[in-house]
Amino acid sequence: MKRFTPHFQGRPWVDGLEVIHAYLVPRAGVDDELIALAHACRPALLEYPIDLACPPEVGDPGTLHVTVEMVADAPAADISAGERTDLVHALRERLADVSPFATELGPPIGTSAGALLDVWPEDEAEELRERVRAAIRETRGDVALQHDGGRLHCSLGYSYDAADPDPLNSRLRALTPRRAPLHVDSLHLLNVRFEVAKDTGGWRLSWEPIAEIPLGG
Repeated sequence: MKRFTPHFQGRPWVDGLEVIHAYLVPRAGVDDELIALAHACRPALLEYPIDLACPPEVGDPGTLHVTVEMVADAPAADISAGERTDLVHALRERLADVSPFATELGPPIGTSAGALLDVWPEDEAEELRERVRAAIRETRGDVALQHDGGRLHCSLGYSYDAADPDPLNSRLRALTPRRAPLHVDSLHLLNVRFEVAKDTGGWRLSWEPIAEIPLGG
């Protein structure tokens, strides 16, 4: 495990920069099992230099999310209101015939960047990601798809210093249940901001909503 640094357009993130992303976001009252799993990981994660996505309050999803795609051709400040409207419209059209679905996240894994939960089964989530990419490509061009997020996952927190993840993984493996459902019936388009936290020196994420696009219209 080492200090996590986000990237934009192939370069390290600029402190305070905002970039438009499409996320899946768990909801209290719907995804309580998933939120409970994330909170069950807190005691182990707190012993490591990880800025946690879920706050201390049980049931609060905090900034738990699954990144679907980044709009990488320009910072959020350079994308006009009209261009955002065009993107939202394209997303609504592409997702209008995608039925809501449920998948699972887990098990918790310590990584070089912190800790995460993988998405599995991933077929429907990957199909959703391809629809989102098509909408971004339609409105922004191929240049807007520069981000390779790899396998879909939910971050439990980002590391702000170096540590050996092996003991962490031993503790995480002892947790049960090891997986929890995520119910997907909408996509969130957000202004995502990373800034260097004054207390840890690590990168901390926050966001502001742009639009919530329902699946199936």
